[in-house]
Amino acid sequence: MAISKLFFPIIRAFQLLTLIPIWGMLAWFVHQYNRNNTSPPAEILVLFIASLIGTLWALISFFQFHHSIGISILVFVIDMIILGGLIAGVVLLRSIKDEDCTSFSAPVGANWGDDSWTLNNGQGWDASVKKSCMMAKSAWALGIVNCVLWFISALLALMIYRRNERVAVREKGYVVEDRRPARRRGWF
Repeated sequence: MAISKLFFPIIRAFQLLTLIPIWGMLAWFVHQYNRNNTSPPAEILVLFIASLIGTLWALISFFQFHHSIGISILVFVIDMIILGGLIAGVVLLRSIKDEDCTSFSAPVGANWGDDSWTLNNGQGWDASVKKSCMMAKSAWALGIVNCVLWFISALLALMIYRRNERVAVREKGYVVEDRRPARRRGWF
């Protein structure tokens, strides 16, 4: 139980560090669509709302979890709901993975005729990055990272709940028969 109690706030801190850039970047998209009096596409909105709600829940549970470990089953359930929202947002935004957001050209050209060669083909260095494409791709990648982090934090909350359930039974002085199947006793 000590390991799960130690890792839970660390995972929550990583979640906060990766969720805030997601909804920050997607808020720019929402603002651009609202400024043009059009509604944002669903793939932007789903990930934006899921990351915003996830950030609020991560803040609440980060500061309140150590006070009341008994709510760990509630933390598990809400973490799984937020995980579902993040997965939906990542799946809807998956078309961005095939986009090419950068282009680069260098003035390197070779002419081998007449025993001479040149390194400049008349064009200069050129590097360009499409801001909106790169921001959407970054939000999508951070969404995948957060899916993994939310799954891990949900498992840690479940482990804490299962350990507290066994400790509470032992402290009361009597043993309740464990009716769970034998194959599940060793894991949690």
